[in-house]
Amino acid sequence: MVQHYYRNVHAVVFVYDMTNMASFHSLPSWIEECKQHLLASDIPRILVGNKCDLRSAIQVPTDLAQKFADTHSMPLFETSAKNPNDNDHVEAIFMTLAHKLKSHKPLMLSQPPDDGILLKPEPKPAMTCWC
Repeated sequence: MVQHYYRNVHAVVFVYDMTNMASFHSLPSWIEECKQHLLASDIPRILVGNKCDLRSAIQVPTDLAQKFADTHSMPLFETSAKNPNDNDHVEAIFMTLAHKLKSHKPLMLSQPPDDGILLKPEPKPAMTCWC
């Protein structure tokens, strides 16, 4: 991926195809790429297996994916973007991500304010009274 895609990243969602073992085996290289682009290991990360609706074609068993997720300290979700009966986890994924982001360190501005500038109220001019 292009380097500027990694700027200001606050979370990572790793998605693999449950019907394609090769997509699951590529996850370590994606994790390594995040490390190479200096994404801190403490930023929230979530692992998502997609296409759980294709039960007869699943190649990545849940227990294997769970072991991988546990090894990398990520929650695991299995969902379907297609089947409305299986996509209720999509909301749970985003709620979990939102919770992790909220409990994580505060989001920083891309350019922090200049602390060298101190704003003081302007003094009121002295009133001259001509009585």
